[in-house]
Formats: sequence, structure tokens, C-alpha cells
Amino acid sequence: MSPIDKPHGAVVTKRAGQTVNDVYRRLKEMVILFQIRPEERVNESELANALGVSRTPLREALHRLVAENMLTMVPNRGFYGRKLQRQEVFDLYELRAALERSALALALGRASDQAIAELRGAWTAVMANAQHLSTLELVREDEHFHVRLAQLSGNQEMANALDAINARIRFFRWIDLEERREALYDDHLAILDALAQRDAPACAALIEEHISQRMEDIVSFIQAGVLRLYATQ
Repeated sequence: MSPIDKPHGAVVTKRAGQTVNDVYRRLKEMVILFQIRPEERVNESELANALGVSRTPLREALHRLVAENMLTMVPNRGFYGRKLQRQEVFDLYELRAALERSALALALGRASDQAIAELRGAWTAVMANAQHLSTLELVREDEHFHVRLAQLSGNQEMANALDAINARIRFFRWIDLEERREALYDDHLAILDALAQRDAPACAALIEEHISQRMEDIVSFIQAGVLRLYATQ
């Protein structure tokens, strides 16, 4: 298992329920970024020591991740990192594209001018500080923008589904975004401008261009992610 930095603060001093949530969030991030590598067995003792918690909240958090299909559990053997399926990653990208197209189509008729302006202001503020953000931090900000964009549809379930998809492809979007972070600012503002003008054809074209990738592009940065994933083994 990759080295794990102990979190700041003694989570063991918190309420039990809050401790489980803290451990769950930390473990989920580790899984998303493949700090627990595919098909690698989780060393519970090592992980508990690294996180500064007892085995009870750790196991509860692990079971929650199994329920979300982010880890697997083999009876009498323990927990394992999720298997890397390249087709699954590509399918998730396609699903993300379809979901965002549908959400934006609904937002054309439902989003208020004020809500669009607020999202524009929030993204402008993020990009004003972009030079100080790591690529992973920028990925999170980009995800947050797209979830807020989906919320403009008035359908919270769409936003929730998009958030779940983003978590499962974050590692690969991290690799992808390192190559094209400069394009984010203008792309997002163009989408918001078209939305504010209620220009349906422009919205459809811009979101398609922004989030769709040719199969070979996706395969390329998935491969780059796989190479980085095993580079330190």
C-alpha cells in the first residue's frame, strides 16, 4: 500500500458517528486516487494506525465503500481495491456526457438569470486563484462547477448522479486535466453565456465539445493513468 500521511487532528477524540464519517471520506479519497491500488488487499491494522482510529470505525467505513462498489470484500480474506476496468471508465465518461447534456437542456427553461450569474461569479473567483491550485484541487473545483450547472436543471437527482460519476473517474480526469487546464476558464464562461441567452443550439454544441472525447483520446489518458498508477510499484 502507498504511504499514507496521518490526518491532522486526533479524529479518535470525536464522536463515534463523526469518526466513521471522517474515516469514510478519507478512505473514499484514497480509493478514488488509487492510493489503494486495484486488487490490492487492504491491511486493516496498518490503515487504522495511519489514520489514527480503531478498527471498528475503519471496518464500518470499508463496508460502506463496498456497498458503493468502490471496494470489494472476499469472505474470510478481507477488503480489496477495486479492479480497474478500462471499458467501465469509458462507459462512465459517456454517461457523464449524456447526463450533462440532459441537465443543461432542462436548465435552459428553468434556471433563473440570477442563478446563472451567481455561478459565473463563483467560477470567475475560482479561476482568479487558479495559479495557486494544484491539478487535483482544480479537478475538484471543475467537478463542483459541473454539479452546480446540473443543479440549474432543477433536478437534484441529476446533480447527485453526476457527483457520484465524477468521484469514480476523478483519477483519470486528474491526468486529463493536467494537459488542458487552461481551457477550463473560457469553456465554462461560454457555456454560461449561452445559457443566459437561452441559446439551445449553442449550449448543446458547447457542452458536447467541452465534455465529449473521442474514444482514442479517452484510451490515451486512461493508459497514462494506468502507467502512473503502477509507476511506484
